Amino acid sequence: MSIAFAPPAAALPVAASAIIDAARSWRIARDSGLSIQPALYARLEARGYGPLAPVLDGLLTLFEAGFRRHFRAGDPSDSAITGDERQLLALLEDEESAPQVDYFRADLAGAMRIAVRSSRIMLRLVIRQDVRPTQS
Repeated sequence: MSIAFAPPAAALPVAASAIIDAARSWRIARDSGLSIQPALYARLEARGYGPLAPVLDGLLTLFEAGFRRHFRAGDPSDSAITGDERQLLALLEDEESAPQVDYFRADLAGAMRIAVRSSRIMLRLVIRQDVRPTQS
């Protein structure tokens, strides 16, 4: 099954870019001991995607718990994306991209499926608002 949000194809790079930017900001806030959701909200709200902050915070936190390691995010100035960033996008874009069971904690697999589905729903709502044509 393809991504649960279906904005026009032109919006997908915008969504992916926002997700990667948010993941990198999340990593910085977490490593710096900052309040994660306010920092993430501020970063996302610059694009009009502020409501995604709690959803992405929960998803990334669960990602780390499930894989038993830190989410590997690139530096904000990096143009290339990391393997974890690529996996995050794959989870959000394709339901068949579930984390490999061999590496993901089995007791958190159900929670991860729910978190991914919730994230897709919120992405669909927020991105559709962003790409909806304005009325004249």
